Amino acid sequence: MAKQHNNITLIGMPASGKSTIGVLLAKRLGYSFVDVDIVIQEQEKRLLKEIIEDEGLDGFLEVENRANATLDVEKSVIAPGGSVIYGKEAMEHLKEIGGSGCGVKRRHDTSGSVQ
Repeated sequence: MAKQHNNITLIGMPASGKSTIGVLLAKRLGYSFVDVDIVIQEQEKRLLKEIIEDEGLDGFLEVENRANATLDVEKSVIAPGGSVIYGKEAMEHLKEIGGSGCGVKRRHDTSGSVQ
């Protein structure tokens, strides 16, 4: 039987609130919170914008795919970058290690406040 990781992965557009919601959800559940953008910066020892400047968008997507595809966590709320959906291996791995996943959608009302 496959190992149960009991993770929750938040998928959404860049700046949709995955990290904000993820921290709150992890705290509520007693889980760890993993911001994959931070994981990438720690692994690469440079900022995301530096990776993009040095390697271009395609190079960044390869780095992001690799980081997500090798993530090894349990009982965590995972917030990958918004472009994770372009990485086949990353998406397969996140599905494999995830107990559940959900999308993050941000709605704006007519007054301009975020809901």
